[in-house]
Amino acid sequence: MTTVSARGLADLTAAELLDLYRRGDASPVEAVEACLGRIQRLDPSVGAVLTLLVERSIARAEESTRRWREGEARPLEGIPFGLKDIIATKDIRSTGGSPLYTGYVPTQSATLAERLEAAGGVLVAKLNTFEFAAGSNATSSNPWDLDRWPAGSSSGSTVAVAAHELPIAIGTDTGGSIAIPAAFCGVVGLKPTFGRIPRTGIMPLSWTLDHAGPLSRSALDAALVLRVMAGADPRDPTSASTPVDDYAGGINAGLDGIRIGVPTDWFFAVCDPQVELATRAAIRLLEQHGARVGEVPFPSTRRVDLHAIELTIIYAELASLHEVTFDRLEQYGEEFQHLLVRAQFTSAVDYLKALRARHLVQLDFQNAFAQFDALIVPGGVCTAPRHDQLVAKLGSEERPLIDVISRPTAVMDITGIPALTIPAGFDRLGLPIGMQIATRPYDEATGLRIGHAYQQLTDFHRVLPPIVRSDLESGRDQLDRGSLPPVVLNPVVTATRDRVW
Repeated sequence: MTTVSARGLADLTAAELLDLYRRGDASPVEAVEACLGRIQRLDPSVGAVLTLLVERSIARAEESTRRWREGEARPLEGIPFGLKDIIATKDIRSTGGSPLYTGYVPTQSATLAERLEAAGGVLVAKLNTFEFAAGSNATSSNPWDLDRWPAGSSSGSTVAVAAHELPIAIGTDTGGSIAIPAAFCGVVGLKPTFGRIPRTGIMPLSWTLDHAGPLSRSALDAALVLRVMAGADPRDPTSASTPVDDYAGGINAGLDGIRIGVPTDWFFAVCDPQVELATRAAIRLLEQHGARVGEVPFPSTRRVDLHAIELTIIYAELASLHEVTFDRLEQYGEEFQHLLVRAQFTSAVDYLKALRARHLVQLDFQNAFAQFDALIVPGGVCTAPRHDQLVAKLGSEERPLIDVISRPTAVMDITGIPALTIPAGFDRLGLPIGMQIATRPYDEATGLRIGHAYQQLTDFHRVLPPIVRSDLESGRDQLDRGSLPPVVLNPVVTATRDRVW
């Protein structure tokens, strides 16, 4: 695998774009048009975009260009970004990936969307999502192999970043919906501490598990975006008042003194040997450059079923949240209909047991963080499966994907701790492998510091997916404005290409 040195503006990170803007070597208009051009050329193949805002994004980029010229730049001035379409945007349709809301246009944006735009970010697109972050969609394909699944539910957000259509996108995570797509598509995904980013204006799936966070191609970009989105919101009583760190400020502190724990239970027990090998190689590399590494047990995982906890909580809260529209069941997609009907049979007793059991797992993490600053585990149990064969290949063994896919990720939502997923290598087919860096509640800064240090030591995040490499080598880097209407409204899709799912 090789990287391509001659990159266009669409291939730069947010931090790199800000440096160019600061020096006057590029403008937000040029960057937004480069992203629109990449979307124009590649999105028919990768299917990340649901609603494309052509004229609006160019107009906002012109305003950002003026601000840079006049010395009024804000923290993310002129950075193109996209939002998962369960995130409300004022005067822009916000479908939730569901036929139920195909024509829904909110009168107020979600808090995180308001904060990103107030910081100078330029919203370019609303991005595909599984229906209400739980059903399915067959629109998005993995840029590393178009026959393969990018995972979800933040499918469009992850694919847009991996295909270099946008440097930044925002997703949500309830059982691994940021982490798993990030691992499958070779990008950085940050699921912050529960409550660190307000969820006001985000269509809920499970109110005790839902998180929102950034997808990017670097830990530094994730740090820049988290700083803007984090902080309490009076409209969200679950949002945290804990002070917001300068996440980028200490990101270059290196690995000296960092204590890394490697769990001996659960996380490696069901895992493709190639994924385990890459994760352990990453741990050794960090140790060679100053980190101290040790093993740590997670005894609760021998007593409770984490998958059952996750599903029980999601089903119970999903049933409650969608009670008001249950009489319109036929308007949901088929997969979500099945989930919603199944959810009606979750008992209150089982729900309360699941809430109690999650505390045992939280105690394990509390004990681990008394000894270690971070834990490193696989980002996925396998690499991306084919659209038409959604199974987890674990060496010579295969398991139904839905039974194991969230095994290393849902525990981060159950406990509410922050976890950064970062590229850690490739399998024999050239598909990305990701690892997770989990840290104490509200200590995203340490995870970002470790992730940034790892990215300075490796080039995995710089390798281009084949479709991006081909686009660069073709020399086509211009936006054809004449072939794009002011707003592009793509249809909502609620099906998979593999009926087993």
